[in-house]
Amino acid sequence: MSVLTWRDDESFESGGGITYVCRPLDGRFPSHPGRFCLLKTRWQVEWYEKLLRDLEPRTIAEIGTFDGASAALFAEIARPDKLVTIDGRQESSAALVDFMARKDFAGRVAAYCGVDQGDAVRLREILGAEFDGEPLDLVIDDASHLADLSRRTFNCVFPYLRTGGTYVIEDWSWTHTATWNTSDEIPLTVLVFELILACAQRPSVVSNVNVYKNWALVTRGDATLDSETFDIATCYGPKARSLVADL
Repeated sequence: MSVLTWRDDESFESGGGITYVCRPLDGRFPSHPGRFCLLKTRWQVEWYEKLLRDLEPRTIAEIGTFDGASAALFAEIARPDKLVTIDGRQESSAALVDFMARKDFAGRVAAYCGVDQGDAVRLREILGAEFDGEPLDLVIDDASHLADLSRRTFNCVFPYLRTGGTYVIEDWSWTHTATWNTSDEIPLTVLVFELILACAQRPSVVSNVNVYKNWALVTRGDATLDSETFDIATCYGPKARSLVADL
């Protein structure tokens, strides 16, 4: 049964005086205590609710927090033992701090700010301290949406997943939309292609890849991986590398 009560197609409540307002990126507003701006549509929220119900993750890491609306939403739906959210902003939003206190999530939700998603050393420090060797059930990368930075994050964090765990890459298709098709950035699509190629050649590393318009879901295989040395580019051969080089 859903914990969300929709007022209309743009806003819903979760109890305890917390309201979420869905907005597109160009319509966002600052979140404040009791009222989150959530950069997702209703169908995206409902998709995540189903995903979290199906996966029942107990340990979650989110890379890319913004005002903390999605972290709060994931915590409310999944009720995990531990959720760690990491962002490049220098301070956690007052809305997220208020949420953790109001919902009594202070011991189960940890927010880290001022962290570059490409800083593998810092990411390992955080994951090591917060999870103390316990593998992750779910990772969500909703940070830069850039290929190089997202690849660095993936190489560092993917090994922390348990066998069968899920790694979600958000908005892989953004550079191909009409709004953003003038961007000169290397599209995140390249990383998604690499993951598909790795799945074909090294299923013990990447056992499955499901690609949707807004998300790519990567399932971890049972190979032993080292966060300090793992590189997805070593998981596919010369023919596949020539395909990636032409992208």
